[in-house]
Amino acid sequence: MASRWTEVERVEQGALPTMLAQAVIIGTALTVGAIACSGFYLSMIGDPETGAPVVALVPWMTVTVLVAVAFSYIVGFALLWCAESFTNRMADKFKPWAYAVVGLIGYAIWGLFVMGTTMNSLDSAVNGVVLANSDMLALTANYAVFGFIAFLLAQAYAPKLATRKGVAIALLVVQIVLAVLGAAVLFMMFGQLPASK
Repeated sequence: MASRWTEVERVEQGALPTMLAQAVIIGTALTVGAIACSGFYLSMIGDPETGAPVVALVPWMTVTVLVAVAFSYIVGFALLWCAESFTNRMADKFKPWAYAVVGLIGYAIWGLFVMGTTMNSLDSAVNGVVLANSDMLALTANYAVFGFIAFLLAQAYAPKLATRKGVAIALLVVQIVLAVLGAAVLFMMFGQLPASK
């Protein structure tokens, strides 16, 4: 941890700031998780009678990536700072696990409220229903698992990524492009929804 709050911790001169590298790893892990699980989330908001999806999979995938990337670079930095402060005097072998617990809690809450609200807004407008409690529980558990994995990887591998600026910047650019596409899709999607069911 930097000795003063205005200092930026780096593994070596010329490397990316460690916390930025951690955020890129978190964003990458959560983006992969969002893409992998987008079909699972979409199945929760399908037509209750026919099971037909309310939106195509690929556009929906970009929306799930938007939710993941927004967490990574908005809430994620605050949680990384908290985790760093919390683990400042902790033995190195326990630090990745402490970070993982912070990620589990933070991303589970984000999934419950942000993704849950997004899905409920879409589901209620199209199908006139909202997610069942079991679906909300499954959504939250899924987000918790990915938060745990992302923060664990971020703490363990940030020093390596920080020295590889090209790879880190490429990963960041891909995440931002997908998130911008997701924002555009979300805007168009909600713009097409009926005012009431």
